[in-house]
Amino acid sequence: MTLESRTPPSIWDASIIALTIGSILGVTLVAFQGLAVATITPALTRDLDGEHLYGWVFNAFLIPQIIAGVAAGREVDRRPPWMVFYPALVFFAIGCLICGLTSSMGVLFIGRALVGIGAGAMFSTVYAIVGGAYPDHLRASMLAAMSSAWIVPSLIGPFISGFVADTFHWRYVFLGLLPILAIIWPLTWPSYRKVRFDNGDAGPQVGANRVSLAVLLASGTLLFLAGPDLDELAAIALDSARLAPAWLGAAVTIAGVGIIIPTLRRLLPEGTFALRPMLGSAVAHRALSFGAFAVVETYLVYSLTSFGALTSSQAGLILTVGSLTWTAGSLLQARQDRIAGAGSRPRRVVLGSLLMLAGAGLITGTILFAQDIWWPIAAVGFASMGLGIGYGYTTSTTVAFASAPRGQDGMVSSSMLLGDLFTNSIGVGVGGFLLALTTDLDWSTPSSAGLSMSLGLLMIGTAFVAGQRMLAATDGPRGLGHHVAQRSSAR
Repeated sequence: MTLESRTPPSIWDASIIALTIGSILGVTLVAFQGLAVATITPALTRDLDGEHLYGWVFNAFLIPQIIAGVAAGREVDRRPPWMVFYPALVFFAIGCLICGLTSSMGVLFIGRALVGIGAGAMFSTVYAIVGGAYPDHLRASMLAAMSSAWIVPSLIGPFISGFVADTFHWRYVFLGLLPILAIIWPLTWPSYRKVRFDNGDAGPQVGANRVSLAVLLASGTLLFLAGPDLDELAAIALDSARLAPAWLGAAVTIAGVGIIIPTLRRLLPEGTFALRPMLGSAVAHRALSFGAFAVVETYLVYSLTSFGALTSSQAGLILTVGSLTWTAGSLLQARQDRIAGAGSRPRRVVLGSLLMLAGAGLITGTILFAQDIWWPIAAVGFASMGLGIGYGYTTSTTVAFASAPRGQDGMVSSSMLLGDLFTNSIGVGVGGFLLALTTDLDWSTPSSAGLSMSLGLLMIGTAFVAGQRMLAATDGPRGLGHHVAQRSSAR
């Protein structure tokens, strides 16, 4: 980065404080949007007669992010980050406007797709800046500060959006995001326009085929998720019902799997599927943790409002608890990183997974065995999940950046975002399919929700294994200390 030649001692140093604040503001916007939409989705789908497509409110947002995140990561390795960040804000704004004015699920999906494009490009840009503009000893603190950007949205976002949906209309939640966009643009411009990366030739070479692969992956993900819901999606697109025979839906899903597996292998860092330390296992841990959190969050809100006797605004308060403990966990890991150094990171990754596993197990077990959910159990379980993901997910991000080859900050950033989006969309989408299928089979609502939520437990278990692989490699000749030293000397 060409802001200053000296190494800043803190993320709040005068040389980079504007950059720090600008990045936090970008995360705050996406955080507010995510928490708000998760809170109002039950009311939104009821109003638009789209409860059978509950998961697609999130899929329509997540799948376009696969393309946008990878494309933005490639562009950040080639040109100044502001040239990616500000067009993303425009897409975000247009999408919010469409969502706020729509009267049909089909148009809502278009708006959600545009918001997803904007959010994906913004996140990829911000993470690339963290990886490329901040030295290793400041990244944990910067990631913690970005997690703190969830504090205000988590305190007011779910409750306000739930209150607005319950008292007025969910449309005003989307429209209310537009003034925030108008504020972010002038506040971030002075710092973002100064950022430049010295990436040499590595970035463009690595990213040459990634965008086309991302389009292929998004298409495969769309096919995989659309197969079980082909009838309902066709009814929206063609204004006609029951057009797709069962065999066609199965064929579409199988075709999606055939596209996803080889494409994802080429897009993610080598060793991600094998959970190979350090970069591969770090990306895998982060993606699985994020996907698990999204699955539990999505179907916890559904459970609380469907059979937990809570309103949207009350359920939103439970999400607030998880967001606050996420921030607390992130701040705690940053403090321990300063004290114990890079070698302690894999232990924190493992502990974070255990905390998530305990919280998700408590919530899912209560729903399945008691056939009910009580808000104190939900609050305690989701608080444990939030603390765990803040502790482990943020740490695995730091490990990934420390292991990134020189000149490939955008590639690693987009890989992490890609992993998050893929596990999120697949987890929530498969959970939605299981919810619809078991409901049609006359399962009880708690049993259906619990089955969907159990996908999160499976993801967390695999993330725990990835953390163990990192821990086992910590003291080896190719351990984390080696990667940090190698990257620092290269810079």
